[in-house]
Amino acid sequence: MLLPINRTLDPNSSTRIRVTLEHASHQTEYVIIAYGPDSLYCIESICPHSGGPLSRGTVGTLSSSSSDIEDLHVFVTCPWHSFRFSLADGSCDHTAAGGHAAKTLKAERDNITGSVILHVPENTSLVSCAEFEFTDACSAKPKPTVVVTPAEDVPQLEDGKSWPLVDWCIRVLNEPNPALKVKLTAHVFNLWNDGTITDLGSGTPPDEPARDSSLSIVQPIKTKRIKKGGSLASRIAILHSLASIEQWAIDLAMDVMARFANVTVAGERLPREFFTDFLKVANDEAKHFRYLIERLEALGSYYGALSIHAALWESAQDTRGDILSRLAIVHMVHEARGLDVNPQTIARFETAGDADSVVYLTEIHNDEMTHVDVGQRWFKWACNLEGKERYSTFHALVRTHFKGPLKPPINHEDRARAGLEAEYYMPFSSAQ
Repeated sequence: MLLPINRTLDPNSSTRIRVTLEHASHQTEYVIIAYGPDSLYCIESICPHSGGPLSRGTVGTLSSSSSDIEDLHVFVTCPWHSFRFSLADGSCDHTAAGGHAAKTLKAERDNITGSVILHVPENTSLVSCAEFEFTDACSAKPKPTVVVTPAEDVPQLEDGKSWPLVDWCIRVLNEPNPALKVKLTAHVFNLWNDGTITDLGSGTPPDEPARDSSLSIVQPIKTKRIKKGGSLASRIAILHSLASIEQWAIDLAMDVMARFANVTVAGERLPREFFTDFLKVANDEAKHFRYLIERLEALGSYYGALSIHAALWESAQDTRGDILSRLAIVHMVHEARGLDVNPQTIARFETAGDADSVVYLTEIHNDEMTHVDVGQRWFKWACNLEGKERYSTFHALVRTHFKGPLKPPINHEDRARAGLEAEYYMPFSSAQ
């Protein structure tokens, strides 16, 4: 049957329509997308792979010769794990993601009014309908050129398309130039997701990632105390510190893939989805680094103007012998702590009137929730395979590798959104 939506979509605008439909007492949320001068598409708004916001995915085209899907053509990419879905029939082009096809409906425009009409099963009703603006910070904003010093040229990427994934991860870890590290990360991410990289390979990652000689690395206790963001100097110091954390975070994601590529958990190798998840994490961290460098430069500074420390990498070294320890400490402790403190940082920049930084910091915070989710999901997966109770296992690992209580603030809401249950962390809370 035909279901009028009574909304129009301008193909030249960024507006999308989110609708909830009910059929046989079951509700499904869809997003209606205009692409090109004549085409309308309707696909479910929640990614069937792991619940990501498919409604906010970017849309592109892909020739059938470069995909496992015949005649994929127009696709939407989930922002969580970069799984691509055909807008025509919902097919997913990740061969490892069999069974993850998204639901689609035929959409067209009324010949007279131009409003949207959906082809739906009989007895389907419209529950809700709302327009929203699609924004993609990566494409909507000019991508900044990340520099160590204002005059530095960025080296060209080598080809390396035939390298196994571990070789690429080690290449990124050994790259001292942060601009090239960011570009290499995006390059590997794309090669993996378009199926060019098929082998994991093997190799030994470095004990510590390379850093540009212009960066001053000091002990954490010797870094200047960061104030609350009221002054320009304070905001620069916060952004600089966050940029350093994001650079380490790129390396942490590359290291977990390279270091544990060939480990087995209860006799099972890590599945392809593990590496897909952590390449998405690495690519996000590279994006965050670009954002923060752009803001530093807009405020009259640059990366390397202040000293940095390697405290985050110390946890990587401490957990390099065990994948459960790495997932617990880096992703379920350190990254989760970021969820606690980020809202205060965002509020301080908002009070200071730095709206551009607020936009970036908010996106970074939302991405970090997905990173905590990646850590806890694979931790749970490994515990289940090994027959371990996940809460007590986590508690034992934290007591071994981490010192001190969990102090307020604790962002229970966003920790829960990331799948991190209170049973994991509340035993360590000083607020009990």
